Amino acid sequence: MTQDEKLELVNFLIFLRGKLQSLAIKLLLIGEDPAKVDQAEKKLAKRIDQLRVNIMQNWQGDAKQLMGELRQSNQKAQRYLRELKDAQDRAGKLGEILGLIDKGLGALAKLLPV
Repeated sequence: MTQDEKLELVNFLIFLRGKLQSLAIKLLLIGEDPAKVDQAEKKLAKRIDQLRVNIMQNWQGDAKQLMGELRQSNQKAQRYLRELKDAQDRAGKLGEILGLIDKGLGALAKLLPV
């Protein structure tokens, strides 16, 4: 993975961290517990910090593939989030969002050995 790819990936992860923080706020506003989203945000923050500290090390994986997967998960999560406020099955929609977050964190853990 090139240095430019690493930087692009870390910047995208920082963007996604902001999305998680925004999601936690939105959950509060609709009366839902944001604890699991807060936990995921903390895990992502730790991963970002680990990557930043290890920016000069060799990273495994394909940055383009990983970013594609993360972008796709983000798009799905955003769609579920738009549907969440009015969803009759709010718990189901929230479960879908949390599943996508876990999938993204799992992809980072597998592809980037830091």
